[in-house]
Amino acid sequence: MPLPRYVLAPAHLTGDTFGWQLNRDGLFLDCHETFAADFDRDVEGAMDWAELIIGTRQDWRHTREGGPDRWIAADDRAAAGTDVLRSLEPGTLVVAIGPGGAGKSTFAAEAGIVTVVSLDSLRERLGDAGDQSLTPAAVAEQNILLEKHLSEGTTLYLDSTNVEARVRAELVERARRHGRPIVGLRFLPHLDTCRARNRERPANRQVPDDVLAWQHSLALAATPKALLTEGFTAAHDIVTPL
Repeated sequence: MPLPRYVLAPAHLTGDTFGWQLNRDGLFLDCHETFAADFDRDVEGAMDWAELIIGTRQDWRHTREGGPDRWIAADDRAAAGTDVLRSLEPGTLVVAIGPGGAGKSTFAAEAGIVTVVSLDSLRERLGDAGDQSLTPAAVAEQNILLEKHLSEGTTLYLDSTNVEARVRAELVERARRHGRPIVGLRFLPHLDTCRARNRERPANRQVPDDVLAWQHSLALAATPKALLTEGFTAAHDIVTPL
């Protein structure tokens, strides 16, 4: 039986110091002192800390089976990287899903994806990449390009947040009309990571903090299982550098 990918457990670190230990595939990864005197808050702090190291949100399952308290990442499948693109069927619509600063554009650049439709680039073409008032016009242009590439059978990467279910439903329906596969790639670093990356952007490209938190919460709900239920052909969580 394979070992769970990530296990988080209380640990006696040294002397009178207690804290948390994070293991990956049965091997020690890192440890940290306690985060709060209240145990429930301590557990929450430990999960936040572990997710900062892992780089993505995890669904933790508490267990005492066969030993002391510990929390196991409920989805023990390895999160994916650019290798998920190798098995794509030609003509696939690849939909990036994630908040601002999640690494969607960086992934496309590192993967060497040739055909990318990006809302930021479309807004820039219309005047200013950071001008949200241009978004409706950019979306209209995006939809024209989607129709063109789907009808031509081009493998396409859609680089925008796509965190709203209604937006994804339209994309699923569009791909279905053209008989094309649609693959969802969820990018979900810890919210603090997204905030840090967001602060490094030019002022006109920064997402307001409340909007970023809203995007992150919606992406958190867009699990690969949920995306398959929505009609996606396949769905993956993507690991991005911290």
